[in-house]
Amino acid sequence: MKMTCMSCKYFRLENPEGGFCKEPGKASAPKTPVRGDETCGKWADCGQQYYIRLGWIKAYRARESGQNTP
Repeated sequence: MKMTCMSCKYFRLENPEGGFCKEPGKASAPKTPVRGDETCGKWADCGQQYYIRLGWIKAYRARESGQNTP
């Protein structure tokens, strides 16, 4: 697995383009905006959460393009 923000447990997804990084150990730390394909030295494997994020992005893009209209 690539060590990108998308597969990091500190990454919080906000939209398909990216989200923010929650610095480990600091609950009140400011949120740092990042893209999903960036990397940093704080990376930690998020496991299954990576595939959940990919599914969310795929569903979001399908909804935006009008493919899932009832």
